[in-house]
Amino acid sequence: MPQQIIISSTPEEVRMGLVNNGILQEFMVERAMSAHLVGSIFLGRVSNVVKGIQAAFIDIGLDRNAFLYLGDSSDLTEGASVMIQITKDPRGTKGPTASREITFPGHYAVLFPFSDYIGISRKINDEQERIRLRKIAEQCKPDGIGIVMRTEAEGIEAEVLETDIRSLLAEWNVVAARAKRAKAPAFLHRELDLSVRMVRDYFTRDVKEIVADNPDVFQRIQDLLAEMQGAEETVLRLWDSGEDVFSGFGLGDALAALADRRVELPSGGYLVIDHTEAMTVIDVNSGSYSGKSNLEETIMEINRQAAREIAHQLRLRDIGGIIVVDFIDMHSEENRQEILSVLETAFAGDKMRPRVQDITALNLVEITRKKSRQNLEAVLFADCPVCSGSGRVQSKEAIALEIKRRVRGLLKKQGSAKEILLVTHPLEAEYLQQSLLKEWNRELSCHLTVEADASLHVEAFMILDNSGN
Repeated sequence: MPQQIIISSTPEEVRMGLVNNGILQEFMVERAMSAHLVGSIFLGRVSNVVKGIQAAFIDIGLDRNAFLYLGDSSDLTEGASVMIQITKDPRGTKGPTASREITFPGHYAVLFPFSDYIGISRKINDEQERIRLRKIAEQCKPDGIGIVMRTEAEGIEAEVLETDIRSLLAEWNVVAARAKRAKAPAFLHRELDLSVRMVRDYFTRDVKEIVADNPDVFQRIQDLLAEMQGAEETVLRLWDSGEDVFSGFGLGDALAALADRRVELPSGGYLVIDHTEAMTVIDVNSGSYSGKSNLEETIMEINRQAAREIAHQLRLRDIGGIIVVDFIDMHSEENRQEILSVLETAFAGDKMRPRVQDITALNLVEITRKKSRQNLEAVLFADCPVCSGSGRVQSKEAIALEIKRRVRGLLKKQGSAKEILLVTHPLEAEYLQQSLLKEWNRELSCHLTVEADASLHVEAFMILDNSGN
C-alpha cells in the first residue's frame, strides 16, 4: 500500500507520522527537553548490585541510574566499569533500562559487536536469497562480531549492503576507541535524531513520498536516501507552506483524537481505552449497533471491527507493555479463534511485535507489545490538576452532601451565625442555587447564600459567617 512519512521539526520538538492511504498509522514525538535515550551507549559505573532481583544499577552520569538485568551472571561488582546501551527510556519514577548486548542498526543490517554469528531476517523466505545474503555478510564480518541482515536487504545489490555494513563497523570502531580513553560514567554514542532515524527504520519500497518542513532535516534525509537502493522513485518534498504540515495533510483531527478515551467503530460500536500503572485495558462495546437478525453475527461484526481498530490504536498511540481487551461475549470457540486470527493479521505491520495470548472463557485477550520509549500519552499529556490523573472528581451531589453536613454541624454550636455564605466552584454554585438552596434554608432554619469562585478546585468550598458580626 502507498505510504507517506511526514516530519515536522523545530528546535524544541520533532514529530513524525507514518501515513497509509491517508490514515495516520504511527505518530512519534521527541522533545529537546526530554531527549530520547534508546540506542545511546554509555560507559557506566556499577553503583550497586542487587542480587535479590539479579540486577545492577549503573551510574551513567544522568539524574537517575540505569537498570541492568544480570540474570545468572555475577561478573559485575560495585565500582566496575561496564559498557551498556539504553533499551528503554526513563518513565515515571523509573530510570532507563539498559543491556550489555550492544547493537548498531543500519537500514539493511544490524551489527552486534559482542556476538559472533550471522542471522537473516525470518521474513526473507527465498532460500537462494538467504544464501546470497549470508555470503555477503561473511565477506564483511570481522571475527568476534555478529551481523543480522534485515528484511529490507532482500534483493539489494551486494555493493550497497557492503557499504551499509562497513559504515556500521566504522561507527563501532569510533565507540570502542572512545571507551578505551573514557572514565566512567561517560557518554559514548547517541542514536540519530528522530527524523533521520525514522526514515532509516521505516523506509520501505511502499513509501512513495517523504515530506519534511525543515530545510536542514530535508537535506539530511536527501543524503540518507542517496545511499539507499530503491529510493529513487520516492518523492522527497520540502513543505514550505505557513500551515502546519500535519494539518495540511488533513491529519489535525487524527492528532486531536489521540487524547480521546473513547474510539468510535464504523458499525456504531466503540472502544474505551483506560491506562493503569500495570497495564492498558480496552473495553469493546456494542453502542448503537443493532446489526443483523442473528445476535452472534452482530457481536462478531463488532468484535472484528474492534480487533482491527485495537491494532491500529496500539500502534498509533504507541501503547506498550501488557494490554487486556474485553471483547463482547462470544459463545462459539470457532468465533473466538477467528477474533484471535483477525488480531494477528492486523498486527502484521507493527514493528513493536505485539504477541497475542489465548482468549479466556470470559472473552478476555491478553496482548503484550514491546515498549522502548515513553508512550505517546506520557509525552503529550500531563495529569489533570483537578482530578490528579484519576479521571474522576466528586459528584455535585457528593460535594453538596458534605457541605450540608458541615453547615448542620456549625448550626448545632451554641451562638453560631444564622447568616451563612457558601463559596464554591461555579459548577457547584449553580447546582446548589438551582436545586437545593430553598429546601436547605427551610430545613435548617437559616439563611444560606452562595457565591461562585472560579479559582477554587471543583471539590473545594468555604463556609463563612455572613452576619456581618
